[in-house]
Amino acid sequence: MQAGLSQDKLVALIDSAVTKTAIARYEKGVMMPKFEIIELLAEKLGLDVDYFFRPLTVSISGVKFRTNNNLGVRREESLKQIITAHIERYLELEQLLNISTTFENPLKGMIIRNREDVEKAANILHEKWNLGHNHLPAVMKLLENYGIKVIEIDSDEDFEGYSAHANGSIPIIVVRKSATTERKRLTALHELAHILLEFDPELTDSQIEILCFNFGGAVLIPDQTYFRDFGTYRTSFSKLELGIMKDTYGMSAVAFAKRTSELGVMSKNRLIPLFEMVRKDPMEMHIGNNTMIDNATRFDKMLSRAISERNISLTKAAELAGINIDELIKNYTDND
Repeated sequence: MQAGLSQDKLVALIDSAVTKTAIARYEKGVMMPKFEIIELLAEKLGLDVDYFFRPLTVSISGVKFRTNNNLGVRREESLKQIITAHIERYLELEQLLNISTTFENPLKGMIIRNREDVEKAANILHEKWNLGHNHLPAVMKLLENYGIKVIEIDSDEDFEGYSAHANGSIPIIVVRKSATTERKRLTALHELAHILLEFDPELTDSQIEILCFNFGGAVLIPDQTYFRDFGTYRTSFSKLELGIMKDTYGMSAVAFAKRTSELGVMSKNRLIPLFEMVRKDPMEMHIGNNTMIDNATRFDKMLSRAISERNISLTKAAELAGINIDELIKNYTDND
């Protein structure tokens, strides 16, 4: 499932070493493969042999993929399994270090019906999490500090974000590692909306997605902060001002233009040239300095601690990181 393979394709990958019927029986747990078959599966699927002997400890629920994604059922299932494996290793590392976290929803019980409710929710979140009304320097660290597991995965551009709960109560947010910093920050807060907010059941999925996007923008730049720093009425923005905004608030210029539209700061006629300007540079390479970094680091810090304190072997650390031993030594130790 992680590799996105059908049983037939898996049989072909291992050169018909076993039949499709055997694969099905392995999956159902009614037959155990011989060790040489396990070694072959591990080799062809790029996994360690130990992977096949790991206990299944995580169940994923409340999964939210973007309703406008083009992933397809097999790709979604593949991503679910990849994410589940990440979370299993994450929770095992916490257990090995005797670390536990708790999560409390600061917006519990608040029903969201429209954008005005979203603005109110974003302001309440700023107040309850003591975020103030200036820029948020590290969104990923913020979420991790409040008990949310944030994971960055390698993926094509068909995937942006994902939110779910592990074992019924542990909130998870997953973002695409290769996305721009500004996009990752907004995606993470968009997924946070799915975790924190309770939406009116009469809203459609597409309406909920729009409100989640609104929430992300409102958390990055609350309404009063926007009015203080950019004014309540504007006729235009220069590329220089957009670059300063982007470098300060970690919000892309196109997301800022949408935030400007939401708050009614510019007329529709004035918004058209603003959107045209930012869309001429889709990657926004010429807007701002593009030096902001915002990554999920908690897992890496825990793993480095476990290695330094010799709580685990390098072999175990590599298994938990999902990489080979050479990569582990290069990225997590002082050895060359």
